[in-house]
Amino acid sequence: MGSKYAIILAMAIMLLVQVQQSMQLKFNHPLHEVVDSINRRGSYLGLALAFPAEGNPLHASGLFIPTQNHPIVEIAGRKFNVGTIKGVKVIYVVTGEKGVNAAIGIHTLLQNFNIKGLVYYGMAGCANISMSVGDVGIPYQFAFTSSWRWLEFGATDTDEKQLDFGAYNLPRPGKNLLEKLLPEPVELLSDGKEVREQYWFPVDPHWYKLASQLQGVKLDRCVNATTCLPYQPQVVYGVRGSTSDIFMSNLEYAKFLIKEHGVSTVDEESAAVVHASLTNGVPVIVFRGISDVAGKQHISVAGISALAATNSFKVAMKFIDLLIKKKATYTI
Repeated sequence: MGSKYAIILAMAIMLLVQVQQSMQLKFNHPLHEVVDSINRRGSYLGLALAFPAEGNPLHASGLFIPTQNHPIVEIAGRKFNVGTIKGVKVIYVVTGEKGVNAAIGIHTLLQNFNIKGLVYYGMAGCANISMSVGDVGIPYQFAFTSSWRWLEFGATDTDEKQLDFGAYNLPRPGKNLLEKLLPEPVELLSDGKEVREQYWFPVDPHWYKLASQLQGVKLDRCVNATTCLPYQPQVVYGVRGSTSDIFMSNLEYAKFLIKEHGVSTVDEESAAVVHASLTNGVPVIVFRGISDVAGKQHISVAGISALAATNSFKVAMKFIDLLIKKKATYTI
């Protein structure tokens, strides 16, 4: 009888292992076996971006080579592309724009596939005059800068990082019915750890240190054969990033973010991507190409956006080169 129960227990353990391999997909899901077969090939590097235009440099490069068996798996409305880049097994996904889509896309990727590390690249705005259009920022941490507590008029709460609308009244500062916004931390939940609230969400420190070697990467300066920037774009290391579902063109708000939060890059997805990666215990790094600077006008938006996407992609590929040279296993 004892051996019978031992056999049953062993079978149950094997079943649990199979469930873990296919993660979130139900047994009756039509893609259950497909995802299982992909995961049995080993671990992958995750590559993610927010919207299709940011994928144009990847497609144009020819670096991504899709697998012959199941090169595309569609889950939760997103296409997960399975293949290799420079010999490294990669699954890349276009998550969709803004924080909620980014978080869902990344969580779906990490919960269903055997991802050992995540590289995220794309375009961003800039709040800091230390960066220019065409530059690529490598932030070490991100904040959800639209996570606020909005106070009632006449409230006496004070905080050094508060946004006081009255301070921006014209012709002179004064009281304003919109009162103040106070920054709020965000909960981080992950297996085996207590729920904690934090404002800054860091990328993986080991990958970030490795990325310091990318500061000398030569970036593209020209949009096309006839339109070029009047300066050479740079890789800017050691900055902070801001994320909110807001397209920021307002110079005064940019000054506020610089003064009170010390941010340089401004986008709508990165903090959500890092948050989802931390929740799943997967190392992550983010590269953001600057396409606009708050309060400044630049040449053709479409052309500049393409340049920003190209330069961020170039830095992301150089980072993969570093992983290959270091023979990294995509673990912390």
